Amino acid sequence: FLISNRKGKIIKTRKGKIAEETEYKLNLKIGGDKNLIKVTKEGNTLNYYINNSKIFSEPYTPLPGKVFGVSQWADGQIAFDDMVVKGKELPINIAKDMHYLEKPVNLGKAVNSNEDDITPVITPDGEGIYFSRRYYPQNVGGPSDVQDIYYSELANGSWSTAQNMGTTLNNHGPNAVCSVTPDGNTLLLINTYYPDGKQKGQGLSISKRTKNGWTIPEELRINGFYNKSTYGEYFLSNDRRVLIMALQQDNSIGSRDLYISFLGPNNIWSKPKNMGSILNTPGTELSPFLASDGKTLYFSSTGHPGYGKNDIFVSKRLDESWTKWSKPYNLGKPINTEGWNAYYSVPADGDYAYYVSSENSMGKNDIFKIKLPSKVKPEPVVIIKGRVLNSKTKEPLGTDIIYRNFKTDREVGIASSDPRNGKYEIVLPLSQVYSFFAEKEGFYSVQDRLDLENVKAYDVIERDLYLTPIEVGQTVQLHNVLFKRGTPILLTPSYAELNKLVKMLKENESIDIRIDGHTDNVGDKDANVRLSQERVEAVKEYLSRRGIDPYRITGEGHGGAKPIASNAREETRRLNRRVEFTITSY
Repeated sequence: FLISNRKGKIIKTRKGKIAEETEYKLNLKIGGDKNLIKVTKEGNTLNYYINNSKIFSEPYTPLPGKVFGVSQWADGQIAFDDMVVKGKELPINIAKDMHYLEKPVNLGKAVNSNEDDITPVITPDGEGIYFSRRYYPQNVGGPSDVQDIYYSELANGSWSTAQNMGTTLNNHGPNAVCSVTPDGNTLLLINTYYPDGKQKGQGLSISKRTKNGWTIPEELRINGFYNKSTYGEYFLSNDRRVLIMALQQDNSIGSRDLYISFLGPNNIWSKPKNMGSILNTPGTELSPFLASDGKTLYFSSTGHPGYGKNDIFVSKRLDESWTKWSKPYNLGKPINTEGWNAYYSVPADGDYAYYVSSENSMGKNDIFKIKLPSKVKPEPVVIIKGRVLNSKTKEPLGTDIIYRNFKTDREVGIASSDPRNGKYEIVLPLSQVYSFFAEKEGFYSVQDRLDLENVKAYDVIERDLYLTPIEVGQTVQLHNVLFKRGTPILLTPSYAELNKLVKMLKENESIDIRIDGHTDNVGDKDANVRLSQERVEAVKEYLSRRGIDPYRITGEGHGGAKPIASNAREETRRLNRRVEFTITSY
């Protein structure tokens, strides 16, 4: 209805432009009296009334709109006595036989305050939590500061008193951590920053840990990025290759949809791609969280059937397109309530979920945890943790760590070690074989290998990585140079390790090396010496075919004469079957 000076129109618009106009006469009461505007559906007819006088009728057609609203200007007031929307009640999709065996647990006063505590991001090892506080006195801008980032650590079962992350990450704008990498050394943050740390505008930023603290966040470059909504939530996958974003763009199904972007060359991310109508609705999708398995997605929505304004849902990725997903399950009560539920985070072991709720809170919104039923848990993963060390001095090193699919030699992720103590952490999905190694200028990186094809449950494996200084006399074991059993025939997975050696020799043309081959002590002694020598020759031939001058390479097979472990058991005996090289001149 358009009402003005006792003249009226019914106006229909399409895509913001007037499509039809129908004029009618008004019967309005003037002076403090109320006038009733009413639209009813009677059979297949829509009837429009003013003060119970029918002024217009038309055939009913479904209205798939997103919003209902009223615009008012000049004098007068508008009040709603009643609005009834009738339709078939949509069933809430809950996993069959899903039961929560424990009640939600408030994280307590060390984490929660009397203000809003929101956007929890649990570290994959479950030992730390980042979150934001709104309008809190200890924010860098005081109680008028919209929101600052805080951090708390879990020690001996208790959370430490949360600390403000300081002015490097917090400024007078809204600040929040979206995700943290498994190594704990890289943070994804909302909004962008100027070089002096002041807030710049919408977008995403990355901050990295150094020996002296966190870096000023640097903006991520995303092709075709824009967000028509004031709000946006984001998540960076554990392998740092996938971004999931809650944005409003021109092709959004609702007010905010979930979008996907992939890391491309030169650290530029691909144009955001809508993740499809299985996940996205005419409502709002927000706060995405991708579990450590890289398949299980949790998010909040107003559009999927639920218990309240916002509910939290879970869906499984079905293929590599990232647009095909299983029908989302509602996580059910008590996680979802009649109110607003969002911001959901799960550590790598998948046992507990951390989320925000105002129900039974100490202040406004608080952070809770709850033990998850198996029906909505992510798939199990393995955490690899340790330190990156100088093989000569055993000093810790801060550097990048690359991990690859061992069989295809395809890079599947990047991590980094803490420059303060060399600690690193990687989360790996099961059912694959991986190689991983640290890289640093002036050092030769040794690949390690991990076979998870037959692992079925969550586990934590400790494995230190060594970088060998490129110096005369330094010896490097080539763990991933493998041969067909009992022969000098190189197996295909060996090529990646040997190509690294080729690269080092081409970049350092003054280096000469000696290759040494070793076996265990099982079998004929002379046969073992011959086999080890033949394997040395196979490696030399491979390097020569890749452009390395054979005069730079010497070598010798030693059979089982130089063991580095006991030959009594197979677990240690296999360590003696090895190929290594020593830098003889530089």
